[in-house]
Amino acid sequence: MTTITLENALLRLVVNPEVGGSVVRFDALTQAGVVALMRPGSIDERDPNQLAMYPLIPWSNRIAKGGFEWRGQYYPLVKNLENEPLPIHGDGWQRSWQVVSQSARTLQLELRSNEQPPFDYHAELSYRLIDSRLEVALSVTHLGDQPAPYGLGLHPWFPRTGDTRITALAEGVWEVDKEQLPREWHRLTPESTWNFSNGKALPERLIDNLFTGWKGQARIEWPARGVELELTTVPTMSRYLVFSPHAQADFFCFEPVSHVVDAHHSVSSLTEGLVELASDQATSMTCQFSYQTT
Repeated sequence: MTTITLENALLRLVVNPEVGGSVVRFDALTQAGVVALMRPGSIDERDPNQLAMYPLIPWSNRIAKGGFEWRGQYYPLVKNLENEPLPIHGDGWQRSWQVVSQSARTLQLELRSNEQPPFDYHAELSYRLIDSRLEVALSVTHLGDQPAPYGLGLHPWFPRTGDTRITALAEGVWEVDKEQLPREWHRLTPESTWNFSNGKALPERLIDNLFTGWKGQARIEWPARGVELELTTVPTMSRYLVFSPHAQADFFCFEPVSHVVDAHHSVSSLTEGLVELASDQATSMTCQFSYQTT
């Protein structure tokens, strides 16, 4: 299995195009040694969920009822993850991406997918190291004859330590049901357990919830490790999802996403973040991960 390494004086990135275009490792190169900025994976790992980050395309998270209706036509979706009853995260993370170009600090990948109607698309995924910043760009062009709803996102896995702290503005959060589908939206207050707007540690119990009213910027701090990451999305994304199973877990996920979970079944899908693309139309997102010592 071939991985590709990008490196500059401050950062090192290892990518496996064959495994969903996933990031295997993202490390800071400090005077004290290598510091993992995302949960490190193995170069031999075939499961993207055991790696550092992967793309979410053509949708994020779960879709209820095993499919959805769009413009009067029902589209069944295939379950794509063991022990998960609902289709999840699209298919881009489970496909082999092709290398378009690469250099010491940049990598351009592409994917052609047409096996899951109504999604018939060409995607591009690029990684670029710029000084102390990783820039990830994801775009999709619809190639099908009939319009289809698209969503984008990134699924990074970060190290969870006892002092990990997240700062990310939000106005509200979706409570979920037993299938982890949105059940009820709540406005956040300063006293809310999950209000990360002014900085907060992760909760001790399970969190797997989507937040709304984001301004596209977040900070993740690891005080004892002496590092932090600033996340910035372009264009500004207004939703993020936080996942961690419990306080003993060694990871958590902070996922910038374009749409709410199961937006495909919302009566207002296009106001919940999905973008309907006609043939040859495209949508895109960029996320910058900026590292600094503290």
